[in-house]
Amino acid sequence: MPSNFNFSIRTVNSIHLAFKGSDSYWESYRAGEGDRLTERFEFKQGWQTVYARYIETPLVKVTLSDGTVGWGEANAGIGPEVVCLIVNELLAQMIEGQEFENPAGLWDFLYDSQRGRGYSSGYWLDALAAIDIAVWDAIGKREQSPVAALLVPVPRKRFDVYLSGVRRATLEERVDHVNSWIDTGLKGAKIFLTGDVDAGADELDGLMRGAPGLEQWMVDTLWMCSHESAEIGKRVYGDRGVRFFECPLQPEDLAGHQELVTKPGAPIALGEHFRSRYQMEAWVQKPRALDVYQPDIGRTGFTDYMIQKEIAEKVAVPTTPHMGSGVSVFQAATLQCAAVASPEFLQESGRTIGPARRGVGHWLAVSRRGVRASR
Repeated sequence: MPSNFNFSIRTVNSIHLAFKGSDSYWESYRAGEGDRLTERFEFKQGWQTVYARYIETPLVKVTLSDGTVGWGEANAGIGPEVVCLIVNELLAQMIEGQEFENPAGLWDFLYDSQRGRGYSSGYWLDALAAIDIAVWDAIGKREQSPVAALLVPVPRKRFDVYLSGVRRATLEERVDHVNSWIDTGLKGAKIFLTGDVDAGADELDGLMRGAPGLEQWMVDTLWMCSHESAEIGKRVYGDRGVRFFECPLQPEDLAGHQELVTKPGAPIALGEHFRSRYQMEAWVQKPRALDVYQPDIGRTGFTDYMIQKEIAEKVAVPTTPHMGSGVSVFQAATLQCAAVASPEFLQESGRTIGPARRGVGHWLAVSRRGVRASR
């Protein structure tokens, strides 16, 4: 490891990438069941969250004073141009030409600059995460080291993954899709269900019958359960042996999750909506509101991810990174963090990155030198 992480930023800039014509987030899953589409967005029946109709993302380029270039990306698929505006018009003027002792000093400086105004989440923190990832990438290149090896002395070099979402139109097609992945060595899959527990149990039962060779199943209801259905779902999905029950209640409902964790059934997993240590700490302290912590690296960056992971570890809460639908930069950063995460969990694996997206920058080469994710 280097003796220090000192750096100075010469320039930072961001661009909004939009891959029009690429697959939507949901592909053909439950297509036509009351979908509402606009030019850029789609709403799926049964879920409240808006999704992009095609891949959009903010890509950040940082050039250090010695000429080393690093790439970063935030998980901001909705309105990535907002992150670009913050980076280009605000943050660049704050940090260009400044020297920092380490990436944590940069993160704290930018967080402090707006914390008194209430900018403690959302796009401001997404922009911080993208810059943080880019700075760590540049330092890794400068030191000729994978970022994971800068974070801990001995990161994992190989880990198994689970497929995030089985997005096919019919149950038969979903079963075939899962089985085709099992042949490549896939160990698990996560399915997205609504708050309708009866329908969710039928879907899970059909998939488990059709793909008996899959070792682990996870369930994500995307915050759409009522308190009653969440308690029932926790028991019903737990009876079926799911590894965890993800995002059952609304993301602000700390007390509801604290109560739900005490009920019998599947472990509760969440964390993708947190940006900082200040947001997540109350959720892992007693009485805790989750069993498995899932930070999103495109929202935390490397620096605060490590702090959040340490906070969770101190109270025996395991950490496994959430994987969103960004391009190669964000996904590679997530794999670096997976290499230092709790080893007892499979790592979430996002959708296959198409050739156009796979060619973004050269950031992924750093990841490939140090970490290999296996299916």
